[in-house]
Amino acid sequence: MRIGIIGGGASGMILASKLKNKDVTIIEKNNKLGKKLLLTGNGKCNFTNMDFSCVTEIYNNEFAVNCFKKYDNISFINYFKSLGIVPKIETHKNRDYVYPNTNKSSSVYYCLYDKIISNNTKILYNTCAYDIRIEDNIFLIDIGNDQTLKFDKLVISTGGCSYKNTGSDGSFFSVIKNIGHKVTDLHPGLCPLSYKNKLDFKNSFRVNALLYVLNNEKIIYKEFGEIQFNEKSISGIPILNISNKTHLNKSLSKIYLDFSYNLLSDNDDNINTANRINELINILTLRKKELSYRKTIDFLNGFLPDELNEFIYKKCKIDKNNVFELTDENIKNIAKEIICFEIDLSDDKSFENAQITLGGVDTNYINIDSLESKIIKGLYFTGEVLDIDGICGGYNLQLAYSTASIVADNI
Repeated sequence: MRIGIIGGGASGMILASKLKNKDVTIIEKNNKLGKKLLLTGNGKCNFTNMDFSCVTEIYNNEFAVNCFKKYDNISFINYFKSLGIVPKIETHKNRDYVYPNTNKSSSVYYCLYDKIISNNTKILYNTCAYDIRIEDNIFLIDIGNDQTLKFDKLVISTGGCSYKNTGSDGSFFSVIKNIGHKVTDLHPGLCPLSYKNKLDFKNSFRVNALLYVLNNEKIIYKEFGEIQFNEKSISGIPILNISNKTHLNKSLSKIYLDFSYNLLSDNDDNINTANRINELINILTLRKKELSYRKTIDFLNGFLPDELNEFIYKKCKIDKNNVFELTDENIKNIAKEIICFEIDLSDDKSFENAQITLGGVDTNYINIDSLESKIIKGLYFTGEVLDIDGICGGYNLQLAYSTASIVADNI
């Protein structure tokens, strides 16, 4: 049986590593497999997570849950162990992220690559699949220069539109449409968001904050984590996660940040903003008394980053030179700004900075148990090319593993 895999990214590599004693060919447009895999987790390769309570935050979660049930995070960890990867768990924001013990995505890459080579997998580098035809249940792949490859089964693992320089430029979606499969609207996911109104920050800086979204004065979304402010955009895991939702919900065009969230006592699920502001006013009033000798510009020094402090003073129109001159109204306004820091977001997200693609091959036309096409026998899909997307934390690589493993079983 001749098996073709179009795309040698994470899911394509995992699939090929599991197809032992098979006639397998990977068609890869780059001069190397797994270019995007090498960038995962800032090069550390956060490949899964021990916490799947957040699975409802994965788009198309019913389809994803079915994949996770067949091949879960423990299965993924054990598979990588069998390839020589020693896993390491790091806790971030109350979730346990799983990395290779080396903290290097190259370790994962070479373990997969070595297994693929040991399976005698053929790899066609610098090769593009331009068209797919099906004749007598045989897949004919046009790779240019009047060359056609023939396969009995075909797997499409071409990824989405993110990180175009790694080969995922979305060009193959037109081929998928031509063979009768629907592709849903494509949007950038897990990406920084731009300010609608410029914020005059002189330098980039990071600060822990609770990001929350209001709808009719009720909190409809919240996540605590590190926020990175840049000159034109805002980033950090909470921002990347909410970027997945902004095209679905216009109320997410305005977000609030609470920079005191890990400093006050009222941190339960039912955030009472008024109570928090009052508590912070008391803290700042005491701070004013203790630091009365300081210049106003240094009032929050040691409490928040200098760049943020300066912006808050300007926004509150503080014109006092010395801390002892601050009025009760000044203190109240500073407290409000620290807890209800408002940011209007623009909708000009770009695939250039996106980690994943939202949208893809419509799963209504895919068998949920085998990932085989319902309309073309012998055609399968894995990974990011499918209309499934996850939040930060290793969930997207877990999807690559789970979908690839299911297809390997069915082939």
